[in-house]
Amino acid sequence: MTLSATAQKGSAKFGFQYKPIIPNTLIGFYEQDFNKNQFESTVRQKFGNSASMLINIGLSERLALETGIGFTQRNYNLDYAVPDSGYAAVGDVRVVSYEIPVNFMVFIRLSDEIYMNTSLGPAITFFPSDVQTRVPIGSNQRFQQEGAYLSKIQGSLNANVGFEYRTKKSGTFYLGASYHLPFTPIMTFAMSYEYSTSANVVSIGNISGSYLTADLRFYFPENKNKKKEN
Repeated sequence: MTLSATAQKGSAKFGFQYKPIIPNTLIGFYEQDFNKNQFESTVRQKFGNSASMLINIGLSERLALETGIGFTQRNYNLDYAVPDSGYAAVGDVRVVSYEIPVNFMVFIRLSDEIYMNTSLGPAITFFPSDVQTRVPIGSNQRFQQEGAYLSKIQGSLNANVGFEYRTKKSGTFYLGASYHLPFTPIMTFAMSYEYSTSANVVSIGNISGSYLTADLRFYFPENKNKKKEN
């Protein structure tokens, strides 16, 4: 039985991908403390989202090149406290980016319809704007978070492993996991407690921006006429 393969030489497949960002303590950024004097604050990763359109180009029976364009939203919880004064609050912030990956893929055939897949490659990431959140706690007091990108355009590395189920008529279905590792921290966070018009306590640190995802993909069936020509 011969099936249309994603990595068939000269073939091109189009698809889409959804990747929920999974907070965890084993791999990727999870939590970072920003403490100074009597001011305590923590940035903690929570569930985020990533979605993209893909094009997969076959290089050989076992190799392929994949690229596309994607949207990612990282979400973080913000915890603030000044224990001596009894003040505490929570907030959240989202960090949006756009990404163009270039992944080199290797396939291992497990059966007529099931393939194992691994990929590795760089990505160019664009960050459109800085971020800021404020949490008032009194007439002249508040907690505040500010985030400034180290660069609007940054590089990163994607690593992936997963499994495909390929069909002739319905396309290809994929389930896997990915790790996204920026080459440098994506931004600088400043966490502050402001208690008058001229006095504040500020703690500053860099956020790595790395994350782990579960990957869901679907590739549309290949064009039958082009397959016959090949």
